[in-house]
Amino acid sequence: MKSDELVKDVVCGMIKPKSQMQLTSIFNGKAFYFCSQSDKSMFDAHPEHWAPLDNPPGGD
Repeated sequence: MKSDELVKDVVCGMIKPKSQMQLTSIFNGKAFYFCSQSDKSMFDAHPEHWAPLDNPPGGD
């Protein structure tokens, strides 16, 4: 059974239960969830643009 944890499509900003997100991509070891193929394609073309930064500003 898939989780009902809420996840955000980082491209369109939609927040849905993980079980309703049809598509995923892995970037830097993290899963990103998408509600449409066009959002996934945009992310896959430039994941560094869409992925939130895990490092705090000024941290090397």
